[in-house]
Formats: sequence, C-alpha cells, structure tokens
Amino acid sequence: MNKFYRLSKPIQWVLAIFLVFLGAGLFLGPFTRPQLWYFLIFPFALAMMQFALTPLFTLLGVYKYYSPMLLVYNPNKAVYDLHTGTSFDYLMVMHWRDRGLVARQKIWYYCLQGLIAIAKDIEQGKLPKTIQVVGTSYFFSSNTAKRLGFHLTKPSLSYRINLLINALDLTWMYSFAQGKIAVPPLLKAQKAVINGDELLKQKPTLEQLMSKIEKRLS
Repeated sequence: MNKFYRLSKPIQWVLAIFLVFLGAGLFLGPFTRPQLWYFLIFPFALAMMQFALTPLFTLLGVYKYYSPMLLVYNPNKAVYDLHTGTSFDYLMVMHWRDRGLVARQKIWYYCLQGLIAIAKDIEQGKLPKTIQVVGTSYFFSSNTAKRLGFHLTKPSLSYRINLLINALDLTWMYSFAQGKIAVPPLLKAQKAVINGDELLKQKPTLEQLMSKIEKRLS
C-alpha cells in the first residue's frame, strides 16, 4: 500500500491541498510574466502538477486504486480506464535500488494484483460483466497483453495526444523500470481492451502469474 494513504484522513487532506497549491504555483506562476523559456520547461511543469494532483484526485475518487501501482481514472460501470502508477506513486512505493528488473517485476506484480481485484469485484457483482477494461500496451508488449486476454485496437487521436502530452512523465517512469534512460514506444502504443466477463475467465491465469512473480520478489 502507498504509505501516504496510511496517514489519517485529515492529514492526507491537508497535505493533498498543500501539494496542489504548491504545484499550481510552480505551474501557473510563470504565466503571469510569460517568457519563451517557460514554454521550454512546460513539460516539466506539467509533470510536477500531475505529481501534485495525485493525492487530491485519489481522495476525491477521480483515481481509484486497485493496487499500489494500478489505478482507474474516473471509474464508472461502463468503462474502466486503467493506468499504471503516477510519479507520486513511484516515489511512495518504489525505492531507487528497485530500478531495472526489480521495478519491472514489482509493477508486473501490482498490475496483476489490480486486475485480479477488478475480476473479484466482477465476480461479486460489484461491477457488471459487460464493463470494458481499457489500458495501453506501451509498457507491456502486445504479445503479453494478448496472453492476458486483452484485444488490441488502434487508439484514438485524442488518446495518442494524451500520451504525447505526458511523454516526459512516462519516459522517466519507463526509464526507471528499464534501469537506464529509455524512451517508451508511445507512437506504437495500442489500446488494450477486455470486457468484464473475459477478465473473470482470466482470473486463474492472473493469479498463477502473480504467484510466480511473488516468489521471485521474496
């Protein structure tokens, strides 16, 4: 579990609001006196703002976590838009010594843990079997996504633009997982989709894979 959310709720709210004000100041401050250099550092400012918003979005329910590194953006009973952890989660959950293979195994483990938790919600009737669970295949290979029962489709233009806007954040997190500076294949990213019924059928496979990774991490 992300250690931030072990704090009492009042403290979480105070820190979340403080982070948002701090992030907003860093993000919006230069706009009061726009200069060319600011547009050059805009990607860094955006990454910082996204970092700052994570706790608040979680408290407000915009982000729903199914594991420390797998969240659903704006959850509803029609579509579950999956994302791996934000930069805030990397800071709270990962250690610098984890970079490389250990980080990849941890992310794998937490993603499988999250998918299993979603499958259990479907199994218990908390989510309909018709729900569409959607992710992006840039982190995992297309073959891996297919092996987990996902169907690959071409993402929409808005989906690609969103990936490019967040390229800096995605690049450093991807590099951390690779243990070296590496650029994620965002332009080749595909949309990975599975419906609730199919995900439920994949639950035994997901549990088996998670058990194997757990042994490697122990």
